[in-house]
Amino acid sequence: MLDRAEAIFNIINTMDEPFTKTTLTKANISPKAASNWLDLIVFIQDQPKIRVTKTKRNTIVEKIGGRFSQMSLQFFLDDSQPIDKRLQSLEAYASSILVTERLSKSENQ
Repeated sequence: MLDRAEAIFNIINTMDEPFTKTTLTKANISPKAASNWLDLIVFIQDQPKIRVTKTKRNTIVEKIGGRFSQMSLQFFLDDSQPIDKRLQSLEAYASSILVTERLSKSENQ
């Protein structure tokens, strides 16, 4: 799966203009599989960010930010919104992530 995702993103990263999903056949996947992969990618991009930490015995998954952070990021990414509002939203997102990290670090000490 990782190899397939890397192949898809290699194609996406080389494209400067919008393209049809059939372009993804260069990654040796069918148009139906390309649709499924694109649906999965869009779904994942709409989810909260996570941090994965691997230790010798465990893999720890940590959600980064809360609801406010996610809403701020989604608003920033919405290109139908005015740029000044999007920039304010990005500042709010960054502040909320930093505050969350500081609180987390102070709790762990």
